[in-house]
Amino acid sequence: MKRQRFGRAAAACAALLLCAGLLVEGFSPPVAAAAPPPTKDFSRPAVVILGYGLNDNGTMRAILRRRVLTGLTVAQFFPQSPVIVTGGNPRGGNTEAGQMRKMLRVLGFPEERIIVEDRANSTVQNAAFSVPLAEQAGTTGIILVTSSTHQNRADGNFADAGANVLATVSFPDGDPSTNIAQLVRDVISPFITIT
Repeated sequence: MKRQRFGRAAAACAALLLCAGLLVEGFSPPVAAAAPPPTKDFSRPAVVILGYGLNDNGTMRAILRRRVLTGLTVAQFFPQSPVIVTGGNPRGGNTEAGQMRKMLRVLGFPEERIIVEDRANSTVQNAAFSVPLAEQAGTTGIILVTSSTHQNRADGNFADAGANVLATVSFPDGDPSTNIAQLVRDVISPFITIT
């Protein structure tokens, strides 16, 4: 008798759980009806060229020159878009952003399209200071220009800062010791002033 009662109770519980599952499932949208990922709007992106440490005399390193040339190439595809050059770290009286601006101007890029952010001392700060500038300029998102070994970190830092990262353009740089030093700088920069 107890077994029959237990069996009926178990069957009733199973039926109740099945009905509850169907009820809940009935209110859930099917997977196919889930919202599609947002489309990327490239109508007016900001091209953000990330800085790279200057030589002690304030001149640009080869990696930074390549980033500027890459950013210039990307910017030519978006003639309505601003280019944000970001990087402080003064050396020899120059900042990374200042030197990038000079190079863009020498190459004939219009001054009115260049936005200079020259306070950042790390990728975290590049993101924190550049994202608001891109928003103030009325852009639809950001195209980052950096080096391949820096790309994942830069993408993450900019996403953390609230950026709508549309794309990242990078090239191989392959210098692990430099990249490790830059990673350490990015990790500690929110806590101490780096000169």
